[in-house]
Amino acid sequence: MNWKSLVLREVKGIFVKDPRRILFLFGAIWGYLFIFGFLYNQGVVKHIPAVLYDADQSELSRSLVQAIEDSESISFVKDVTSEEAMEYSLAEKKSYMAIEIPKNFAKDIQLGKTGTVLYMANGANIIFANTTAIAVQDTINEFSDKVAIKNTARRLSVHEKVLAQKLMPIDFELRILNNPTQTYLFFFCIGLALAAFQSGLCFAVGASVHSDIQEAVLLKETPVLKRIITKFIVYWLGSMISFGVFLLLANYFWHIPVRAPLSKLMLLNGAFSFDVIMLAMLISSFFATELKFVKAVLLYVVPSFIFSGYTWPLQSMPTSMQWVGKIFFPLTWMASPTRELMLSGNTGNYVKSVIILCFTGALSLFLIFCSWSNRHLAEK
Repeated sequence: MNWKSLVLREVKGIFVKDPRRILFLFGAIWGYLFIFGFLYNQGVVKHIPAVLYDADQSELSRSLVQAIEDSESISFVKDVTSEEAMEYSLAEKKSYMAIEIPKNFAKDIQLGKTGTVLYMANGANIIFANTTAIAVQDTINEFSDKVAIKNTARRLSVHEKVLAQKLMPIDFELRILNNPTQTYLFFFCIGLALAAFQSGLCFAVGASVHSDIQEAVLLKETPVLKRIITKFIVYWLGSMISFGVFLLLANYFWHIPVRAPLSKLMLLNGAFSFDVIMLAMLISSFFATELKFVKAVLLYVVPSFIFSGYTWPLQSMPTSMQWVGKIFFPLTWMASPTRELMLSGNTGNYVKSVIILCFTGALSLFLIFCSWSNRHLAEK
């Protein structure tokens, strides 16, 4: 076959013969973007159900409860009358945290003693536990400072603002760059969509390779390198279009920033797609059927995402596991750098990521050529 015939054959395979490949190549990354975009649309966890045991029932304790609820992270759904009822509510998942304000809370504070507030949470879900613990701790620290200043100012007959400057000379200013609201939408959507993109690309290329195996007689006289290059060009161009539209949709619908130059993002994706396409061509040819290859890819998906360091940082993994992530999973060099490029406009390992992806892709290309050439000679 000549070049034109091979290209038309691949394009026809995608859009006519096997339309599943359209879904794999384009639908995976776009579909995951919308699914998880809607899922994480709220951005942060709010209004976590909580129970309250206010044994003091004083004006001060009610003010503290109101301050905690004003944080928006917590919503008191029930008042209980004992610590055992608090524990029961947590055990039955009727609430995910509980607050106990002891009897004589306000009286002890007026006498200069320390009033202790008990915070209890179900640690089985660390998102709920961490979110509520931070909210309660910050609120109580701020409330405690206000109460201390108010009581001291009353005793000394000093204005509260003047006293606050004397007692708290250091002010804390929080500034979080690139994701100031700390929304999960920006954090998770990019990585999950890219994980789906990798799988979809593998599925599409695997389907193409097994189509060639079934039609080996038709391609008998076609040079191996010609087949490899044709397949790569078609799917690489498709992946570039798919990724480019993903950036557009992420920015337009979900307002995920794209701060890096488009050329940098597209170059990184070009290297990543090259690596994944070559890896999929290499591995799929060793499976007797497309179904078996699909099962292998499905087993590969979760480790690929975990070992990429997208959720649990590579630096926090044991050294041996870091090497596993860096060597066997192309997503390691794509997911986190893409997130950093989109949210902050730069990444420290950009050049390294591109070089490694190109190198491992070239290595797979060499192995494909050797493997397919031997098979081609055997078929002749």
